[in-house]
Amino acid sequence: MELNKKTMQRIMLLIAFAVLLFWGLYNISAVTKVLGNLLDLLSPLLLGICIAFVLNLMMAALERLWDRALAKWDSRWSRKLKRPVCLTLTIVLFIGIIFAIFFILIPRLEEAGSALVANIPTYVAQIQAWWENLSAFGAEHGVTLPELSLDADSVKNTITGFLQEKGDSVVNTTVNITASIVGALVNFLLALVFSLYLLAQKETLLAQSRRLLRRSLPQKAADRLLRLLSLSNNAFSSFVTGQVTEAFILGTLCCLGMLILRLPYALPVSVIIATLSLIPIFGAWIGAATGAFLIVFQSPIKALTFLIFLLILQQVEGNLIYPKVVGKSVGLPGLWVLAAVTLGGGAFGVLGMLLGVPVCSIVYSLVQEFIRGKPAEESAK
Repeated sequence: MELNKKTMQRIMLLIAFAVLLFWGLYNISAVTKVLGNLLDLLSPLLLGICIAFVLNLMMAALERLWDRALAKWDSRWSRKLKRPVCLTLTIVLFIGIIFAIFFILIPRLEEAGSALVANIPTYVAQIQAWWENLSAFGAEHGVTLPELSLDADSVKNTITGFLQEKGDSVVNTTVNITASIVGALVNFLLALVFSLYLLAQKETLLAQSRRLLRRSLPQKAADRLLRLLSLSNNAFSSFVTGQVTEAFILGTLCCLGMLILRLPYALPVSVIIATLSLIPIFGAWIGAATGAFLIVFQSPIKALTFLIFLLILQQVEGNLIYPKVVGKSVGLPGLWVLAAVTLGGGAFGVLGMLLGVPVCSIVYSLVQEFIRGKPAEESAK
């Protein structure tokens, strides 16, 4: 076989890749450490890309509204002002939503904590009475239970002594948590600033990226990669839109149901449920535990009522609303949506639940294109 220059280049690239792969596997611990450090270093930029992706959906919707509202007065000034005005409104909405969630939740969490401390005597008396009734019932049936003697003051003293004994560790933990929060806040601000630059110049950056790909790769490979990136963008955009829509529907239904049942904390609990339901299928269950924790300090019966109500709502949401809303938005049948969430969560945890549906949508689209293209290729032969 005659070896031309192009074939030799491919052989050399394969040899270099094989050597690099062998070296990486042989020094896997060092490679993992370097990649971990690199990921930590790039985390603000990666987070900024994710934030820009989400904010772009809001900004694009505002720009469409701008075009419709100013269609009769289309001018150079309206086109020039569209991006900065819509970007500013997007930032205001994004930060406003975050602050609204915190301002709704934090007072209620403080109220629940205060209720827990204030109601310790009541809880102790209820537990004591419940245990006495249980002991009497057991005695009637020949079962002797040990005596339980609880005193509210002793319980408070025990808790106080524990906190004093563990004071140093609590302080250290608080300092560590504060440092972590400050670091996360700094990373978030850096990511937010980076995302704003991306959004402000997205058309220029996209055009430059396309030119770079077409210059760096063969035409066919560049077209395939751009097609894959386009599918990914559509899948993730549709997934985020569907997920937010589903979270809004679930939060609204939860709030209405809690108001009808006259359960406490209807608004904050519904906000928690809606926010955590952004994690597909299973996120609302985490919200259910949080909501029950808030309600149980007012009434255990109401907390049980809330859990039963949410169990019914979750069955409706998980089997009807979620597959219909999210599945329709990403172009996936409901069965594929449930399978993607289940398999993704089982393999990669919460991240797998978040990414399972859009990744499955991309695979589904590629399979559909392959199936549609196969008969055409066979008939061409």
